[in-house]
Amino acid sequence: MLGRKMKRTFISLVYFFSASVCFAFGWHDYTLDIGEGYSVFRANSMDVSIIKEGHGFILHPDEYDSVGPVVRYVTTAEYIFTKNLGRKPRNKFEGDTFENIDRSAEFFFIISKETDEVIGPLSEDEFKKCPEVASLDNLYWQIPRNPSFWRPLWGDIMFLAYVVWILLFRFLWIVIPVIVVLFIFVRRLVK
Repeated sequence: MLGRKMKRTFISLVYFFSASVCFAFGWHDYTLDIGEGYSVFRANSMDVSIIKEGHGFILHPDEYDSVGPVVRYVTTAEYIFTKNLGRKPRNKFEGDTFENIDRSAEFFFIISKETDEVIGPLSEDEFKKCPEVASLDNLYWQIPRNPSFWRPLWGDIMFLAYVVWILLFRFLWIVIPVIVVLFIFVRRLVK
């Protein structure tokens, strides 16, 4: 009888971990409220946009050639300023349509809160010369971050909990130190 319970428990755990990995997908995505109905929306690392409640996308990087995700933003009473990185083709094989972030390219945008008009993409010099920006003393760029600290961490832990069993049998000599370091890290994080 004990053998049957162990078997059921094992099968239940396999199903749980398999399903939890599916739930972990997308846990790093978020919507960050930046005020007045505007939000930074992250669908994946390449798709970080500005949206407005009830209107949808205001600034979507895919609408511009070589423009990548929003990595910094500033909100004022009248405008939203964004700094975006570039994107470039990956070209790992013939027909590869995936893209990578190009950290050497920077694009700037100005969004009017009154009309939702988007000005850009602009170079840094063009951006600084715009009257909307030149009239300001300092711009305090903010980094868009997931407002939930625990949700992506829980997704990562669930994914690792599933993968560690596969790696445990194949790479035992690597997995044990990784588990110890992860345990110490999570324990310190919780304190």
